Amino acid sequence: MKHQIKIISTDLMDRFEGTVQFEINGNIYSGFFYGEEFKAGQLIEADFGNLEDGLDWDVIFNENKNKELKLEQANDSEWSYYGYGQIKSIDPIIADFGDIQLDLGNWTNDKNVIGDYIYWKVERLDISTNKD
Repeated sequence: MKHQIKIISTDLMDRFEGTVQFEINGNIYSGFFYGEEFKAGQLIEADFGNLEDGLDWDVIFNENKNKELKLEQANDSEWSYYGYGQIKSIDPIIADFGDIQLDLGNWTNDKNVIGDYIYWKVERLDISTNKD
């Protein structure tokens, strides 16, 4: 799903990949990119993906007691986040984390989880413009 974002800055690791800082709804995030070109001040539509940290079912469904919708930056990396969200659909599982919605794959077929609040560990937030 597309998100409207504003590019703040980029930090290249080599000529193909790096990190990009961007703004959504006044909030600043960082993501990893590969094979993209971003320019500061650019307004674009972007897609997000994530590499997740495998969590136990109990952790996923019991650690968002306050029913929050947010991504909170983790201390271990500029593109890692603790996600507090709500499941919007399954097959694939789409979760709303406030400013960003993520496809979390297909780890359950139980329709009863739709609407449940979850905790998720995003090891790496990926950003793409999906030009292909």
